[in-house]
This record gives sequence, structure tokens and C-alpha cells, in this order.
Amino acid sequence: MQMVKRIFKYLGIGILLLLTVMLVNTLLQSKPEFNKTTVNTQDLLKDGFLRYSESIRFRVIGHDDAVTNIEQNKSELQRFHAWMRKSYPILAKTARWETINGGSLLITIKGKNTGPAAMFLGHLDVVPADDSTLWKYPPFEGEIIGDTLWGRGTLDDKNAVIALLEAAERMLAKGQQPKNSIILAFGQDEETGGAEGAAHIQKHLLNNKIPISFIADEGFGVMKGIVPGLANDCAIIGLAEKGNLTLKLTVEIPGGHSAWPHPENTTSVLANALSKIENYQFPAKLEGPVKGLFAESAPYMNFGYKFLFSNLTITAPLVKSVLTNGVKTAASIRTTHVTTVIQAGSKENVVPPAAQALINFRTVPNHSSEEIIEQIKSLVNDDRIQISKFQGAIESSPISPSEGIGINEIKKAIHATFPKTVAVPGLVITGTDCKNYTKLTPRIYRFVPYTFSNHNLSGIHGRNEYVTIQQFTAAVGYYEYLFGLL
Repeated sequence: MQMVKRIFKYLGIGILLLLTVMLVNTLLQSKPEFNKTTVNTQDLLKDGFLRYSESIRFRVIGHDDAVTNIEQNKSELQRFHAWMRKSYPILAKTARWETINGGSLLITIKGKNTGPAAMFLGHLDVVPADDSTLWKYPPFEGEIIGDTLWGRGTLDDKNAVIALLEAAERMLAKGQQPKNSIILAFGQDEETGGAEGAAHIQKHLLNNKIPISFIADEGFGVMKGIVPGLANDCAIIGLAEKGNLTLKLTVEIPGGHSAWPHPENTTSVLANALSKIENYQFPAKLEGPVKGLFAESAPYMNFGYKFLFSNLTITAPLVKSVLTNGVKTAASIRTTHVTTVIQAGSKENVVPPAAQALINFRTVPNHSSEEIIEQIKSLVNDDRIQISKFQGAIESSPISPSEGIGINEIKKAIHATFPKTVAVPGLVITGTDCKNYTKLTPRIYRFVPYTFSNHNLSGIHGRNEYVTIQQFTAAVGYYEYLFGLL
């Protein structure tokens, strides 16, 4: 009995010491000062907003059929390129313009020095708007109602393309020249993988031995209310993005008449496998950019969350438990999967001789497609089911450095443009053109200078996509300020 009391005594002392250490660590988390410099975003860019509106009318649409994309978009891309040259005359006269693989665009603004160039990405294609009759305003008319522009591409990704062009034109109009060259790279098919656009741009830059210091592309923006316990807006800079793997499950068993079915058939075997997979969750991992997001946000949080996120070495299990309860937050800390296509019979009274399904996986860094295939095979544990890759897998990207050239300047521009916004690293859970540029530089950062909330995020790849002139003006100011740092 005395021994038990002694154990509880020492256990209590240990817990008290641990809590003391955690409390001290929390209190030592000083709140870094924000950049005092601010960009003037009060002068609304009405002419630029009108050009933005015109850009929405170019229908470069990404369909899954690559051949259709090339044929249907060819003339539209040429018209779009011509419009850019006409709309931005100083940039057209000053910079070098190159058309890559018939539809993508490379614009190089020569710097004073011969150091590596900073490269800014955008893409000229948009996803379809098949539900156009249900939109408030036609998706390809670019209507401006009050201070708001409506249309497909206003937030993905003509928002970046036009803001970059506007900032470059304004910089050159003032007679300014960047220290090192700036490259604007606009791909033609990001929405379908970038094989015809970004991949060819990378090849062109490698073949011509053009060095790149860092790359900035779409990804997160200035997010409102997304990080628990953080009252400030949060600018999340994507240091990496998840990979994309689709597995095909196929079952082939002789069919027959539905009047005398066998106990097991293709659909029942496949359904059993899919049930196992759908009810399985890959382990959650709080590491890399996601861990950095919470650790770097902690100093700005209220005390409870600050205590939680300042001591992730100890509190990680609790944090992971909380994050896995949300669909988007869960996707940031684990490889996710979902069945997207199921195909089997063709007649109601015939047992299908073959059944198949497609399962899409979005993989976290350091979780390879080969590991996933082996895990799924072990989970299914049924030799009647063939498991193979459907098309090519895209592995998760390398993790970019969280300090140094590129990200340091991006953070300065964020603080100057969006006062009291906390800038932190993050993991992008969707795909971007960045996956096609990893041979150029290890420094790839995914951030667009637009403010997002749950309300306007729903328009990306959805219905009623829109942007305000205030958002657009801030984005142009951000890029112009950032250009001045390079």
C-alpha cells in the first residue's frame, strides 16, 4: 500500500513538473512584430478591373479529353494572347514574350543583374460551367455588379494572371526595373494536369539553362476563420502539395442468369473490398508544413489554444484527434481516399462477368504510391481482385524550405499588404502546376494574395464564382510590392 502511495506521489509530481514546463513554454511564446510598411490599396483600380472582366470572356476550358482541349482551345488561346499584348502595351514592348507548345505563355522582364529569375505562375484555362443556367450571372460574360465581378475563373486562376500583368505594367510604367529578372509563366492546361503547358515550359527553361531562384503559384490565400483560436487573418503559404493516385480494382468471375445467382459474384466481391477500403483510414500525422502552421500560429492565439499548440510534442495526439473531426482539416494530416467510379452490369437480369471501381487517393508527403498499393492489397486480401494503377500516379511534392529567398520576400509582401495577418506554412491538399516545375528549383511556394472565406471558396470549381474590386486591388498592390523586393 505504501508503495502505491509513493508511485502516485511521484506520478503527481511528474505531471505537475510537465504542466509547469508546458506553461513556461507557452508564456515564452512572444508575439513577433508585424512589418510596419503598408501598401496603399485605397486607390481602386477601375480600369484594371474592367480588363479583368474582359479576360473572363476567353473560354479556355479544361475537359478531361486532352485532344478536345487542344483543338477547341487553340484559337481561343491565340485570341487571349493577342488581347494581353494589346491590353498591356508597355509590358508587350519591354518584355520578351514566348509562346510555348502553341498555347502557353512565357513573359520575361529583364532584371538589372544576371542572377536567377523569380518565376510567377498562372494558368489560362478554367474548369467547365455546365450548370451555367443556375448561376446568378452568366459564367463567361464577366459581368461587374457594383464592386463585384462574376464569372468562371475569377478565383481560379485569372485572378493571379491579371493581377500579375497589372502589377508588371504598373512597375514598368513607373520606369522601374527589377534587380533580377521576373518570369511570368502561364500554362494552358493546368486543370487537366499541365502536360501540354507547364511541363513544356519547364523543359524549355531547362534546355535553355535559365536558372530560377524560386517559384510562386496559386494555392492558399489570406484565410479568414480557418485556424482555431486565431483571431487574426491567416496567410497560408503552401510548402508542398499532396500527391494524386487512382487505383483500379477489377473482378472477373463467370456471370449468368440473375434467376440463379451464385453466392459470390463480381459485384458482391467488389462491394466487400470497397467496404473494407472505405472503412479504413490512413494514420494521421502532424508533421512538416501542417505542424509548422500550428506552431507558428501559436503566439497569436488565445491562451487555451496557445497552450495546446505551443506544446505539440506532448499535445499532438489530442490535436490530431480534433483535426480528424473536420473534413478539410483531416485531409491536411492524412492520406485520403474515396471511391469515385463503379462499373458492372449492362442488363438487369444478367449477372455481370466483370466489375470494376476507381478509388482516388490524395497522398501526404513521404507516402508513396507503391506503399499505398501494398497497403490496399494487404487490406483487401483477396486474390480475385486485381489492383493496378489507373493512369500515372503523381507523387506528393518535395517540401520547400520554410526560410530564405522567396518565402522571406513573400512574407514581407503579405505583411505590407494585409496588416496584422499571420503568415504561416501549410500543405496544399489540391493539385497545382507546381508539380511540373520541381526540376527547376527546390523553392516553390503556393500562395495567392486574395482573401478567402468559406463563402467565396465555394465558388472555386463551383457555382457563382466572384471577386471584389477591393480584393483585386490588394492583389495587384501585393505583387507590385513583391516585385520591388526582388
